Amino acid sequence: MADDEPRPTVGGLRDDDLEGRDWERVRPRRISDADWKRYEGYMGEILHALGMSLNTPGTLKTPMRYLRAMFDSTEGYEGDDKLVTAFPTECYGGPDCELSQVIDGPIPFYALCEHHAFPFFGHAYLGYVAHEHIIGISKLTRLVRLFARRFTVQERMGREITEALSRILQAHGVAVYLEAVHLCTQMRGVRESESTTRTTFWRGNYESNIELREEFLGIARSRANGHLS
Repeated sequence: MADDEPRPTVGGLRDDDLEGRDWERVRPRRISDADWKRYEGYMGEILHALGMSLNTPGTLKTPMRYLRAMFDSTEGYEGDDKLVTAFPTECYGGPDCELSQVIDGPIPFYALCEHHAFPFFGHAYLGYVAHEHIIGISKLTRLVRLFARRFTVQERMGREITEALSRILQAHGVAVYLEAVHLCTQMRGVRESESTTRTTFWRGNYESNIELREEFLGIARSRANGHLS
C-alpha cells in the first residue's frame, strides 16, 4: 500500500491503530445495521459453501450469531481506561525498603490466532518488582484480557502485556509467562493431540537477575502444575 493511499478502517479505526499501540484510549467499535446485514449475508454464503444447511431451526441465525461472537471475542481493540489506575507503593528505595516481586496467576485467557482465526487459550502469569507504584490485582486480569481479546499471536500478546505493564508502573522489572493450547494445530494441519506452547518475556531486573527469573518461573510453574492436576 502506498504511503499516500487511505488506510482501511474498521468501525472508524485505522488498521495501524488496531495493532495494540493505542491501547490506552477507549474507542468503541461501531458497525452500522446495514453493514451487519451485509456481513451476515457473506457469512451465510461461506457457511453454506462449506456444507452447512442454513434452513434448520438451529442454523437459521448462525451467520448472525457467529458474527456477534467474533465481535464480542475481539473487544480488546476497544481499550480499557481502567488500566491506567496505579497506587503508591509507600516504598521509595530507602534503606528500609525491601524490593519484592508481585506474582499473579494463573489468569485464564482465550484469544483468536490471526493466521486461521482459530482459538488459542491457556493461562498467563505476571510478575513485577514495584518502583513507586503498584497496580490492583484485578487490573492484571484486565490487562491480559485486553490483549487476548483480539486477533493476535502468542508472542505478540506476551510482548504487549509486558510493555503495557512496564509503561503503567515504570517498575524495576516485569515478567510474563504464557502457556496455551492452539486449536489450529489440533483441528487442522498436523493435528497434534497434545501440545502446549510456552513463552516468557522479561524487562528490567528480570533480564539481569537470573535468581529473580528462576523464582518467578518456579512459582508460575508450580501454580500451573497445581492447576492442571
